[in-house]
Amino acid sequence: MKFWLWIILALSLGSCTFFTQTKPDRPIICFTFDDQHHNVYHLARQALSDYGWRATCFVNSGAIGASGLLSLQQLQELHQDWNWEIGGHTLNHEDLAELDYSEAAYAIEQDYQNLVNWGFNPRSFALPKGVCPAAYFPLIKSHYDYLRGSTDLAMHVPLDPDVLGYLPFQSGWTAQIITDRIKRGIINGESLIIIGFHRIEDPNSIYNANCPIDVFREILSFVKQQNLEVLPLAEAVQKLK
Repeated sequence: MKFWLWIILALSLGSCTFFTQTKPDRPIICFTFDDQHHNVYHLARQALSDYGWRATCFVNSGAIGASGLLSLQQLQELHQDWNWEIGGHTLNHEDLAELDYSEAAYAIEQDYQNLVNWGFNPRSFALPKGVCPAAYFPLIKSHYDYLRGSTDLAMHVPLDPDVLGYLPFQSGWTAQIITDRIKRGIINGESLIIIGFHRIEDPNSIYNANCPIDVFREILSFVKQQNLEVLPLAEAVQKLK
């Protein structure tokens, strides 16, 4: 009898020891913004901060301060004052599939070094156009912990930090397209859902990824109603390890 009591006790203790990091009941939501467009600072930041949420901004450090793009001061405010994550996206949004090894190394490594020199501590990298030759992955992984592509993937614990998918918002979409995707993730027991944006409220742009601010706010309201946790990308992946 004592033997069986010991087995039961051991199993009970084991469950406390080895299953502390369980799969979350509901997905963590990450909002990411590519290419440092200026309305990320002027509009998206305020909309997110209304809920106490933070996001990840993937920047091309060689283009910072160009017309219509965030300045270095604005990025530093996002990082230092608003606690946003600043991630790498190559120096000038280079298509890595069109570069030779030395060109790719420069686009990746110089971008990373710029971000470090500016105090951003970058841990996440977004592949420009979602493509990268396999030979260049070690270059990226030598600097970054987490790689986000451009394909919508169902992500479950354990996550693959080198293959993080996301759903990029497209011009003309309604909020329902995004909220339906989040509903599906909840039903399917996904651990992480990354929703990506480029421009916010830029009606005169011909760019194919502009999100009106009222649509963006509608998405945020839905996430709040669902009581989902919102974190920058690196923090979310770290929490789900």
